[in-house]
Amino acid sequence: MTAAKTHYSAAELASLKLPGLPGTERGIIHSATVRSWSFREVAARGGRNGTRKEFAVASLPVEARKALLERKLTETTISSSAANLPAPLPAAPSLAGLLIPQACTDLTDHQRLERDARAGVVAAIRRFQVEAGCSQEVAMQTLLALAASGRADQVIVRSLQLARDGRGRKGANDTGLPSIRTLKRWLSAGDLTPRVAQRDMTVPPWAKVFLERYQQPQKPSVEAAYRDACNVWSAAERPSIHQVRRFLDKLGTVTRERGRMGPRELKNIQPFVRRDFSHLEPNDIWTADGHCFDAEVQHPLHGRPFRPEITAILDIATRRCVGWSIDLAESGTAVADAIRYAAERNGIPAIFYVDNGGGYQNAMMKDETTGLMNRLGTDIRHSIAYNSQARGVIERAHQTIFVQAAKQLPSYIGAAMDREARLQQFKVTRKALKSGGAIPLIPFDVFIQFIEARVADYNAKAHRTLKGTSPDLAWRAFEARGWKPEVLRAEDTETLFRPRVTRTIQRAEINLFTNIYFARELAEFHGIEAQIAYDIHDPSRIWVYTPEGRFICEAQANGNSRYYMPVAVVQQAREKRAKGRLARVDAKRDEILEELHGAPAIAAPASSQIVLGGRVIDAEALSSIPVPVETEAQRALPVTADESAAEDCNFVQPQATRSRSERSPAENYADWLALDAAIAAGQATTEADARWHRMYPNSAQYRAEAGKRKAAA
Repeated sequence: MTAAKTHYSAAELASLKLPGLPGTERGIIHSATVRSWSFREVAARGGRNGTRKEFAVASLPVEARKALLERKLTETTISSSAANLPAPLPAAPSLAGLLIPQACTDLTDHQRLERDARAGVVAAIRRFQVEAGCSQEVAMQTLLALAASGRADQVIVRSLQLARDGRGRKGANDTGLPSIRTLKRWLSAGDLTPRVAQRDMTVPPWAKVFLERYQQPQKPSVEAAYRDACNVWSAAERPSIHQVRRFLDKLGTVTRERGRMGPRELKNIQPFVRRDFSHLEPNDIWTADGHCFDAEVQHPLHGRPFRPEITAILDIATRRCVGWSIDLAESGTAVADAIRYAAERNGIPAIFYVDNGGGYQNAMMKDETTGLMNRLGTDIRHSIAYNSQARGVIERAHQTIFVQAAKQLPSYIGAAMDREARLQQFKVTRKALKSGGAIPLIPFDVFIQFIEARVADYNAKAHRTLKGTSPDLAWRAFEARGWKPEVLRAEDTETLFRPRVTRTIQRAEINLFTNIYFARELAEFHGIEAQIAYDIHDPSRIWVYTPEGRFICEAQANGNSRYYMPVAVVQQAREKRAKGRLARVDAKRDEILEELHGAPAIAAPASSQIVLGGRVIDAEALSSIPVPVETEAQRALPVTADESAAEDCNFVQPQATRSRSERSPAENYADWLALDAAIAAGQATTEADARWHRMYPNSAQYRAEAGKRKAAA
């Protein structure tokens, strides 16, 4: 910062062309002599001998001094901004060169911009005060006058506008510049950061009642929860709906949605940990999961439409789909087949990371002696229940491979399918199935080839996680660096992927899956628990091993089996699945018949109060009402006119406390005889009694009672 200049020579004053002064050097010297200006003598410039006079600024006329001050201020602001300020931004100029160190707090962008603009204005005032040799008051007034008249530099004008508090005076005469008083306050302030109103983050006393009704799984609206809470709040503490909305705006997303979303769904908006796989090599970790295909294909056995289950296995390090299998439903055999496919072609994994589904949580996979994972030497790990985010690799691969593949088929029935188009496709396939026409679905064998091609396309396509490299190229890159998979021998492949179970040998026979297997070599192993290996597709033989794993012999299917011909495990699984489906069909059939003909209502749970016709009745009082019991003699009496009229008015007479299922066979038989006599006499009966009268003679109970009566007669 240069010192303020207090004296000027006659030549300098003449060149400045100040008002109130002559425009020539001779005229300046004459005015100084006449008006007795104060001066000082300094050495002449250019190395010449002698001295020259420099006149004091304070001796100049008032008009000249004012003009000189304004010109000095303009030069100071322009030079300061050019030297210290970067180029202004389109919206707001940066004032980093004029900053005064401030306390760094949690500020908004607007607060920082306003603080920096104030710092620039304060620095400009102090610099001008020193360089121009004027008082602070004069510097401020001159700065504001130049800015208001448009003669000041645009950077300093913009700084004054940004530095001003937007809440200040407004009107027709407002220049948008701060006042002298505001500049004085900035000059004396230690922190130039503007103050903003802070939100009240205290929890109001009515919040608990509202949140109890708002944070519900039914996800009620704000209005519905507010109306419900108004029934609890008193008139004094009841807030307005606008206060409630402002309170909700203050809550974080996770806090606001807690209760409205379950723990599993809430994980989708909570922080998570990204797993780094850069240190992994191929076959370090495999992950697998089942996926129900989103399109219908022809069933391989009966040709009807169905959705197959696809089990896929991915290598974490390369994202390569190393194995897959297709089955009719998710099962342990489908998982074992996918592992066999992957291990035969790509080696053995160190860790198998899966969920807790039945296809992985079973003895065939996890048994310490006979389990497939133990015999492969693979450590099986399970993710936390209901935490699919932990297996995002395989979940995303399902979308990329199989969901996109399903969308290529006309039989796609996924969530993205238009409902009308999906219904139309459904009608076409079911109509063809009903009329015996050709079903427009992809055959199962063609579907297998289709999935194989889609998996190959995925492995050859660039992967975002691999930085544009495909899984196949990533796999081959590891091989180029010397990595080799642990490959199974041919003889090991045949034995490893035969599932094993433990069975006790009884008289050289082994009972396995309702089939009987026999070998004479097992005669000396009676009563020993052996390991039994079997082929899921070939039930004709099994392989017997000692508990230590030594091979004993092959056992052939014997005629002592429950089936005339042995049944494979896959076929038994199909039969079990078919029985379950038939049972569900029977249950649905019973429900339809009960809905058609009526059935005894299911008793309501016991409660202290019961609401009947809008009236609250205590259960104890209701149970104390005497219920008349109709005897067999009363049921045999003819129906009177009053009773017939009551029936026409849908008046229900009290029935016996015991149902027909609780009565003895003799009572039911006597009841049927009385009802038969009433029907024969032309008396009116209820629909339930008429149906029971028709169906009861077909029961074994009726035939037994009728036989007893006939024998007694």
